[in-house]
Amino acid sequence: MTYEAIDSSPTSTMAHKPVDSLPSWPLTPPDPPHPASSTANDVSSVVTAIHVMATERAALAHLERLYQTDARAQQGLARAVDLIARSVREAGKLVVCGVGKSGKIGRKIEATMNSLGIYSAFLHPTEALHGDLGLVRPNDTILLISFSGRSPELLSLLPHLPATVPVIALTSHTDSSACPLLSLHSPSGMGVLLPAPIHEDEEASLGVSAPTSSTTVALCLGDALAIAVARKLHTAPGRGPADVFRSFHPGGAIGAAAAAAAASGTPLTTPSSCVSSTTFDSPSSSISLPWEDLNGSSSIPPFTLQSPPEHRRIPLDKLVPLDQIPTVRASTSDSPGEVRLLDILLTAIQHPNAKSWVFLSPSHIVPPRRIRSLLSRHTNVDIRVSDALAKDNQPLAVHKDNWLWVPEWTLLSDVRKLVHASRDGPNPLSIVAVSKDQSWSGCVGVMEAEELCDG
Repeated sequence: MTYEAIDSSPTSTMAHKPVDSLPSWPLTPPDPPHPASSTANDVSSVVTAIHVMATERAALAHLERLYQTDARAQQGLARAVDLIARSVREAGKLVVCGVGKSGKIGRKIEATMNSLGIYSAFLHPTEALHGDLGLVRPNDTILLISFSGRSPELLSLLPHLPATVPVIALTSHTDSSACPLLSLHSPSGMGVLLPAPIHEDEEASLGVSAPTSSTTVALCLGDALAIAVARKLHTAPGRGPADVFRSFHPGGAIGAAAAAAAASGTPLTTPSSCVSSTTFDSPSSSISLPWEDLNGSSSIPPFTLQSPPEHRRIPLDKLVPLDQIPTVRASTSDSPGEVRLLDILLTAIQHPNAKSWVFLSPSHIVPPRRIRSLLSRHTNVDIRVSDALAKDNQPLAVHKDNWLWVPEWTLLSDVRKLVHASRDGPNPLSIVAVSKDQSWSGCVGVMEAEELCDG
């Protein structure tokens, strides 16, 4: 018996064809053939899609290269891992915060962290300012995600965070001193930068500025952070990261595979089972990272240990030059008494190189710690500085005559002794000015006395 293929169009005649020569059609009849131009459009679409894939692959390669070769990026990543692990060990958590597409990436990072036994929670910055700020506890660590590093919603949140909470900023910046999100916390050592730049502007590479490469890079770095923290936290025998993950994932294909393995007594293997589960700690760890195997030779620069404090001099790289420090201007009046807390905050944010130092007058300077202290006591940033100081009865600016002026070759231990000795007197030192000749004109830069003593 043979089947007949019938063309039922009005102008056709019945044709007979053996069944063996018929194509294997799907149950649903295919669409009519497109014109030749549609084929060209299809090819164009595929080419566009492949171009996006190649662009994002290049962005990931750029990110990988950065963390292979840049010591500051490596140190920032290692410190971020340590801070998150410490918070979790101390019954704290990681708070992930972002808006827009960065917020979506943040929610995925939060979910990955929780699935690996790293207690995490997502906080929307706008909701935080309307009551959800209670989610952040003193022993938490917060991860802020913003490609620009200057999202207004995140900047508004910064002054209200507990002083004990470290801030990790995942942004496109590669220098923490230039990242506005760290302007209040980096000088105190409570800020950590996780650089996530892209190799070229998204609009230049794809013709549209929609977050594509930037979110891919942020997601990759978040995944890397999660795995690194998991390996640092979960080191008990039989309770490594893979075991913790499976215990938190009883559903789906992963849960089914784990249950079947448990029932048969066969260890569950994964494609990555050949990779050592040894915990990779901080850069000072004796464990050798597998860069040699991946690249043929190690491209990670060695981490150098600092000299003992008694042999170290003042770290000149931490100084802020006076010509980089802006003077606060009142946005509503020319009268200095009309300067608001908001004016100080905006001035600090708009001049990241100043690291939150500001001048109130040519001879009066405000250290970053005093700005943070003032902002923590007053939630209304529209309040005038004069009114805030009247309520607190505490000084804000420090006259240059009350700075500790020291030559640039002074030993760090000697400066610390002077600062500690001053704390017993009526005027404890808060600013160290390093100078070539102990004069205003020869000033190399300034730094907070507390930062020297805490370092």
